[in-house]
Amino acid sequence: MNDAHDDRLLARLGQLFQESDPPPADAVELARQSFVLRGLDAELAALVEDSEAATGDAGVHRQAVAVRDPGTAPQPRQLTFQVVGPHGGDEVIIAVQVESVGAHRRLTGHLAPQGPARIEVRQPAAPEARRVDADGRGLFVIDGVLPGPMSLTCRRAGAPAVATQWTLV
Repeated sequence: MNDAHDDRLLARLGQLFQESDPPPADAVELARQSFVLRGLDAELAALVEDSEAATGDAGVHRQAVAVRDPGTAPQPRQLTFQVVGPHGGDEVIIAVQVESVGAHRRLTGHLAPQGPARIEVRQPAAPEARRVDADGRGLFVIDGVLPGPMSLTCRRAGAPAVATQWTLV
């Protein structure tokens, strides 16, 4: 009998939160899109460095505010994603500079180890993934990226795909 009362109380609390402070649409979409990674059969590259977070508490605050209001970043932002091998060695590093260009973002990146690859950028706001090729040195540029959540997937011949965690740009 107590469980039924608890269930009603939790349902009412959930309803109150939904009405007074619903989750941001970007956060809900980001959570939904994260399930796409389950079907990629890709290794997940974790964000290991973010120049915005490295600037101290103010940078962390700006990043937290960006969930509700993506805004534009005045300075280029450096992001580094990494997959660590089973023996502690780096398998893949994806380093990206994010620049604001008008209302969009330009991603300029490089891969380590160097080499050609197909890079895909996925965004909830975009109807389909955009694809570019990294050259023999592992360099790539993606223009016209929308502000908000994005994830990159790197595909190389003879290697498993690597997908970055979702990140706000």
